[in-house]
Amino acid sequence: MNEIELVQKPIIAHKLKEIGADVAKRLEDLNINNLVATIDTVKSLKDLRAELNKELKAFEDQRQFIKKGVNNPYNEFEAIYKVEISDRYNLAEATLKDKISSVEIKIKDEKKESIKGYFVELCLSENIDFICFDQMNMDINLSTTEKTYKEKCNEFILKIKDDLGLIKSMEFEAEIMADYKVSLNASKSIQDVKDRKERERQENERIKLVEQNRRVAEFKRIGMIADKETKSLIYNDEIYVSWDSVKDIEKVAFANKIIELEEKIKATKVVEPTTEIKKEEPKQPTKKEEVIAAPVVETKLELLKATFEVTGTMPQLKALSEYLKSNNLTYKNID
Repeated sequence: MNEIELVQKPIIAHKLKEIGADVAKRLEDLNINNLVATIDTVKSLKDLRAELNKELKAFEDQRQFIKKGVNNPYNEFEAIYKVEISDRYNLAEATLKDKISSVEIKIKDEKKESIKGYFVELCLSENIDFICFDQMNMDINLSTTEKTYKEKCNEFILKIKDDLGLIKSMEFEAEIMADYKVSLNASKSIQDVKDRKERERQENERIKLVEQNRRVAEFKRIGMIADKETKSLIYNDEIYVSWDSVKDIEKVAFANKIIELEEKIKATKVVEPTTEIKKEEPKQPTKKEEVIAAPVVETKLELLKATFEVTGTMPQLKALSEYLKSNNLTYKNID
């Protein structure tokens, strides 16, 4: 029933070897490799090439005729074979494949639902509400047991718990968690947030430095100079401000402070009289005259802080200590 037989092999009569020898002899006699192409000889070369092509075409026509004669019986056989044999078997195989596949899909879907239910129970028991089963990218097949898949679920949830414990101990927990819920990669989320915070810190420092330089320039514009020892901006003994009190205040408050100081400075710049008035020498009191001290007008000035490290001899240091005490200056020793 399944017997297909080749009754007779094709027989092709030819004398290709003898003909080939004649072709080789003729081409050798033509001595083509040594022919010189010039303007005068190019036409004869073209004629020779056309003649050789014509001879080759004659051989090619015979070859194609023989090939067609040999192939036609097989082509006719193959067409009948396809309709009567292979198409019928292929249709039956495809039908069986569809039936088997529908059953296997049903089995895999039932297995997946069972594993998914187990996964959901694990999440509920561990109070994990931001992941879903599909994030496991689990490929459910027929050969792997359901127990194996459930063990993978346990491993996945255990890793999530460990990650959450690590993240909880980190600074910027909320930001790391926001990244982690997307990537489920704790180390990457932690590093990404750290890198971002470092970039933010550097940018804040840059902005802060630019703003502080601008503020120093504003003080310089209105005629105030920086005093490193007192960490202050000073115009005179009455007009000054501590750097700590203005370096970090809001921009509007700083602008108002500059306006306030600028007005005070303008008020001090009164026109002095051009006529030189001779100053009288203060009358020295006689021994019998009683010296009456002028009343002291107390002016409340802002307290500033200056930090020093003084090097000197013992008498010098004692004298400095006495000066601080006599002028009611608060100070402390630096350990």
